[in-house]
Amino acid sequence: MAIGQKLEDARNRKGISIREASESTKIRGDFLTSFEAGNFDIKLPEVYLRGFIRVYARFLGIDPESAVADLNLEIGSGKNKNVKKSIGKIGGSESPDNSRDITAVDKQGTSRSQLPSADSSRKTLIFIGAGGAAIVLLSIILIIIFSSNNENTQQSDLENDPVETTIRETKLNAGNDAGTNLITEEITDQNANKESILKLAAIGPIERLIISDEGKSPKVFHEFKNVELGWEKSIPFSEGFRCYSSKLEHIRFAIDDGIEKQVNGQGAGNFSWSAK
Repeated sequence: MAIGQKLEDARNRKGISIREASESTKIRGDFLTSFEAGNFDIKLPEVYLRGFIRVYARFLGIDPESAVADLNLEIGSGKNKNVKKSIGKIGGSESPDNSRDITAVDKQGTSRSQLPSADSSRKTLIFIGAGGAAIVLLSIILIIIFSSNNENTQQSDLENDPVETTIRETKLNAGNDAGTNLITEEITDQNANKESILKLAAIGPIERLIISDEGKSPKVFHEFKNVELGWEKSIPFSEGFRCYSSKLEHIRFAIDDGIEKQVNGQGAGNFSWSAK
């Protein structure tokens, strides 16, 4: 069954209208209508198209990865047809005389060319090998340097970032709205020392996302920038975590095989979870 038909059938089973689905997923109604009609030529980058399909499928209770796989099959089939048609036109436009002329020119060019000598080839290979080894060594050194700097920067940003402090103070002075960007769940777990898996999913673009493993000493930080719609990540942690997001309304999370949850709040802020 085509992915469009699957989406439409799932929506009808839930008794949901296109407008209701659009309001819940934040995806335009005309896009959802095109998806269900099997029309994916809507002038969207493929990464956004796949992200919309993944979000819509999850909303309807369909396996997101299976839906994206079906989408790739349909998009791939359409591209192959266009390529075959174009090749047929090009082949038909060439005349036999032109083909013979091209073959003759190729043979003449080949006969006039000279193969490099064995010594020249050997020197070229040595030069290329030495250059490649130097590039690889330089790349490894740069990766080590940048990784070390990046880890120190992440820890400094999360613990001492004045922007994060400003966000907390603003919310604490907002009266009844205090703490709307901070969620703390206290769950008693006899196996608190075991590692858990934090599953993150973006339903919209996020400029910056930082996760701190609060159970490790020293703390372990994971930073992601310019996260796009449809992005997903699984991160192991011990005892608890703390997360900063520049767009709280665009992040969803789940612990191990638990239910996916929505973070309360708008804009930049923090939320945390502890197994103690």
